[in-house]
Amino acid sequence: MGFIEDKSGEKVSVALSSVIASAFLTVGKLVVGVLTGSLGILSEAAHSALDFAAAFITYFAVKVSDKPADDKHHYGYAKVENLSALIEAVLLFLTCGWIIREAVSRLLFAEVHIEVNFWSYAVIVISIIIDFSRSRALSKAAQKYNSQALEADALHFSSDILSSAVVLAGLVLARFGIIYADPVAALIVAVIVIRASWKLAKKTVEVLLDRAPHGLDRVIANQIMETPGIVGVHKVRLRQSGGRIHGDLHVVMDRNISFVDGHKIATTVEEKLSQHSGDIVVHFEPEDNWEEVQSEMEKTRKTVKKVMDRNMTDIMNYHDLKVIRVPGGISVNVHVVLPQGVSVLQASQRCDMLEKLIKKELRNTDILFHIEPCAGACHECEGRCDGKI
Repeated sequence: MGFIEDKSGEKVSVALSSVIASAFLTVGKLVVGVLTGSLGILSEAAHSALDFAAAFITYFAVKVSDKPADDKHHYGYAKVENLSALIEAVLLFLTCGWIIREAVSRLLFAEVHIEVNFWSYAVIVISIIIDFSRSRALSKAAQKYNSQALEADALHFSSDILSSAVVLAGLVLARFGIIYADPVAALIVAVIVIRASWKLAKKTVEVLLDRAPHGLDRVIANQIMETPGIVGVHKVRLRQSGGRIHGDLHVVMDRNISFVDGHKIATTVEEKLSQHSGDIVVHFEPEDNWEEVQSEMEKTRKTVKKVMDRNMTDIMNYHDLKVIRVPGGISVNVHVVLPQGVSVLQASQRCDMLEKLIKKELRNTDILFHIEPCAGACHECEGRCDGKI
């Protein structure tokens, strides 16, 4: 319970500091933008105003998201973070629409005098420094707690750094009489923000629609298969809520294992899965056709070994050949030893070639190579590795 409180407290503290920073930047840019008439600075002020609103939403979201589950929300309130990130993206899209409209108007129709002075440069430079500091702090917290809301806030501040640099360049050009550089800079700001907002919105919508985290089912299946007594994994269903992973899966055990031992193995699996900061329910069941599965896995192992042995001229050796049953079929893991002088590109090409040859024999099998350099004149290469290809 203490960890949850510490986690929530740190997230709230980081989010609150972002609210204060956003408010300071918004006021500073707005004052300088009005005094100088710079659309670039005013667009930055509007961007910072939206960042302030977004930071405030993030602050509210992280305060609520770590509340424990209750009778109304059985999985807790973590998706508040995902919802807040989506709101931030929508607000940024609206701001970009206004920026583009004003920039086009100034480029084609209106002629506006811009006064470039010390404060024009100062507010942008200060903005870049603050944005850099906040972006780093938010990114660290987002990665530490897998928080999409803090990730969204970090994205806002990091995009501010680039957009502020563009505005600064526009001001320098405007100082030398190239007035159109200011609205052009504003347009570039809008494009930068739209691109970042689209990526954020897409990622957030995927989480809200319960899209399975990409590749995590394979990672989990491989971890589970390392548990003694487990002979298969299937029906892996995962979804993300805030920074937590929820789901369920079935592990297959030898039918001769006792119920008590089976329960112990399932508990071991759940403890392994706890590292993913989620609530994953494990169901265990006996393998009814285990003899057939064993036969298929042995056939796969022999086929892979045959292909590897045929192509020893391209590799020095291989070891730790493992065949495991995963959701959707069978997966092969093998360590490949290559000569010391082989480049990264050449190593990739050789493994791609091996994978194609194996998949000619086993079409629906996943292949994972672990590449290692030969240690020199060792027993594995029998002295053949002299650093040359």
